[in-house]
Amino acid sequence: MSTSPQPAVAAVARAAPGGAKHGSSYIPGLDGIRAIAFLLVFGAHATPGNVSHYVPATLGVTIFFFLSGFLITTLLRKELVRTGTLALRDFYIRRTLRIFIPLYIVYAISVPFTRYVLHQFSGNILGAVSIALYFYNYAIVLGMKALPSEGMDVAWSLSVEEHFYILFPLLLLVMTRRKLSFERQTHILLGLCGLDLAWRLVLCLHFHQEAAWTYFATDARFDSILWGCVLALRNNPVFGDRSILPPRREALTFAGGVALMLCTLIPFGTLFRESIRYTLQAVSLYLIFSFAIAHIRHPFVRWLEWRPLRYIGWISYVLYLSHRLIADWTEHLFPGRVFLSAPLALLLAILFATAMRYTVELPLQRLRARFRKVPERDLTAADGHGLVS
Repeated sequence: MSTSPQPAVAAVARAAPGGAKHGSSYIPGLDGIRAIAFLLVFGAHATPGNVSHYVPATLGVTIFFFLSGFLITTLLRKELVRTGTLALRDFYIRRTLRIFIPLYIVYAISVPFTRYVLHQFSGNILGAVSIALYFYNYAIVLGMKALPSEGMDVAWSLSVEEHFYILFPLLLLVMTRRKLSFERQTHILLGLCGLDLAWRLVLCLHFHQEAAWTYFATDARFDSILWGCVLALRNNPVFGDRSILPPRREALTFAGGVALMLCTLIPFGTLFRESIRYTLQAVSLYLIFSFAIAHIRHPFVRWLEWRPLRYIGWISYVLYLSHRLIADWTEHLFPGRVFLSAPLALLLAILFATAMRYTVELPLQRLRARFRKVPERDLTAADGHGLVS
């Protein structure tokens, strides 16, 4: 699939901002944000119910979705700049190597662990197949009685991402071949974001769906990823695009984005919670990312480059896959003693994810490098769940 570079593509080949490594997909600050996303999910799953009511795991998942859209579209845009086209086969091979194999390994470990250590039901065949083939999120909303192994129900979000990335690179390639400017492309993507918000409103108001379809279904959640794609195409600091932040008020606008995100946690009611909040969270992330990436040395965000936080970001994919199983185990060991079970679960999850990083993820990362048209010079740059190239 080779075409000559389009003018709209060639025009965006600008220098990366200070702090980004030349020839690398590493973008300062994103590992720290990814670590925060995981810690939000972990905190909701490993602590009592009242915590998850006010800071739901879905906030962390929404951040993962936005991260995914932003970074993958940035990588695809780099490929368009360098080659004038997208190698779709290589893209899907990289995703398969990055996402499928760690998932299958963690699932294979979870089955005997659940049966022989936790002494619990380790799921049924439909549950395993629905996760392996990435339709578990629809198995949930359609009531298909798919029961995965203990702790592996977190894989519903992987289904959303896989469905999205089956189609999005193809859409991006078609728009590029039709010589649409990035401005026109982003208008199309924003229209799709608006349609998804309208669909959630219809689900809530007409079909009276509450926390099932609007939470798990790809057709109701894909805009959280798509907003990140819009940022990558239209206002991407990596390419020196014009920022959406008003001049001399960047920090104030960033603070406003954080305040808006916090407001989405207020329980305003079912209609807001299951439809409007996802859009408002995406808008707030648009502002937060715009500032954090372009101003990583600012006191508001430079802590995102703290090494331990970055490391959690590097191993966040396996942490995400395994944390709930491990948290269930530590809760079983220390029932009702969350101040002991939760830190222990986090420590054990980090140790497990570290072992997986050096035995599975880094070897696969070197293999994936063979399927890149644009070489990746920084093989330590993480691209886990929510940031998969």
